[in-house]
Amino acid sequence: MRPTVLAGWFGVFLSLVFAQADGPLYKKVGDEVILKPNPGSVTGAITAIVWKDGLNIAMQWEKLDLDIIAYRQFKERGSLNTTNGEMTITGLLRDDSASYTVHINGGMAGKTDLRVLSPVPVPTVSKACDDEKTRCTLICEGDTTGVDEVIYMWKSGDVDMESSSKELHIKKGNDSSIKWFSCELINPVSQESSKPIANPFPPEFTSLEEGPKISAGLTVFICLLSTVLVLALVHRFKAGMWFFEKASMPWEADFWRKQERPPRDAAESNGTTAHQEKGQDDEETPMT
Repeated sequence: MRPTVLAGWFGVFLSLVFAQADGPLYKKVGDEVILKPNPGSVTGAITAIVWKDGLNIAMQWEKLDLDIIAYRQFKERGSLNTTNGEMTITGLLRDDSASYTVHINGGMAGKTDLRVLSPVPVPTVSKACDDEKTRCTLICEGDTTGVDEVIYMWKSGDVDMESSSKELHIKKGNDSSIKWFSCELINPVSQESSKPIANPFPPEFTSLEEGPKISAGLTVFICLLSTVLVLALVHRFKAGMWFFEKASMPWEADFWRKQERPPRDAAESNGTTAHQEKGQDDEETPMT
């Protein structure tokens, strides 16, 4: 399965498929619609208007009678503009779907194919996998009873997929790099998306990515520690004592110089020698 980016797919879908110039006019249940004569079809003053839904008269008006006559549902939900010939229908129902024609001043002035659709529901995604957990089927579910012209779409993350079926078949390996899936229900008047569902086959490289990060950190730590130990041993060898026994700082020259004998030891040595020499002199001096 190859995901492709279909930027602005819904808008293109509506404009190219559902909103063709000669195609039907789609409206959602509960909406309002204004049916208009064709541009340029009325050239003079309007004296008579007749709107029909199919073969039945919906509304009509004649200048001599003044009153607008409405039939059936159009008595309550229909209105007619006698200035420009437009007819408005409010609170649209699915039964209002019909081919509407208008005659003005006795001549055909326009035709509109009105289709009133119910909006799509918010879908949910369920899954069914085989026993080996190598293949799964994702199912886009939603009560589409009474909802016409429904199209299914699938997404992997924010990327649209080519599948337009109610079911999406995935298998381990091919789709393991995808984190989650979602589905959309679309018709000419609405669009709804499901909540994302996690990929049943988690990305195989996730643990492999986290492993090297830990190993790399441990390696760096060991290298730094080894460097410090080596420098400490080198200093001990050259200076004759550990770095923490030195009075000077690492950036001072004396830090790396070896001291042959600490001052205190030298003083103690000199004192002992002097005492021994004095003792010898006392022994050699004869008594008188």
